[in-house]
Amino acid sequence: MKLTCPNCGKTVEQEILSSKIVKNGMEYLLKCTNCGYTYKKVIEDKKMVKLKVVWSDRDTSTTKNLTLFEDDVVAVGDEINISKVNSLVTSIESHGKRVKKAMAKDIDTLWIKRFDRVIVKVSVNCGGRTVPLEISAAPDEEFYVGDLIESDSMRAVIHKIKAHDKFISRGKAEARDIVRIYAKEIKEIGRKY
Repeated sequence: MKLTCPNCGKTVEQEILSSKIVKNGMEYLLKCTNCGYTYKKVIEDKKMVKLKVVWSDRDTSTTKNLTLFEDDVVAVGDEINISKVNSLVTSIESHGKRVKKAMAKDIDTLWIKRFDRVIVKVSVNCGGRTVPLEISAAPDEEFYVGDLIESDSMRAVIHKIKAHDKFISRGKAEARDIVRIYAKEIKEIGRKY
């Protein structure tokens, strides 16, 4: 375990020489891997709390439970594993109010959405009309201005990306940050041989 040695003051791995259960946790006999100092340290058991979670998967929401240490801090935008699925915290209720972050012991309800795949919305300009598309992507998948997008019926090139905080005319954005992609249809010109 990595702790700060009381002798040399360095935060390094401490070798566990022995351990025993005590009233409020575990007592360890430790040896500093930096200076060789041997000492005892009691590490208290942290209390766990069970949180109510409203978990959304697109159009479906279910209620689940999540167990965390009571002093864990949860913030909107955190990624958490729920039932082995990467999920994103979208809202927190603490003491009857919506907050940006809170300690687990103070949380009434967490709202979380599935985040192992995200839906990226695309608007394709096809001359006089705009066609909407949706692309399923991993949250960290990158889309570049100039990339080709293909669907069953068309091909298009990305010319602009609207991210949460700005428009991107050059460069890239991760799927998790994209509000909408703007693309132009590519017309295929047939050749006769």
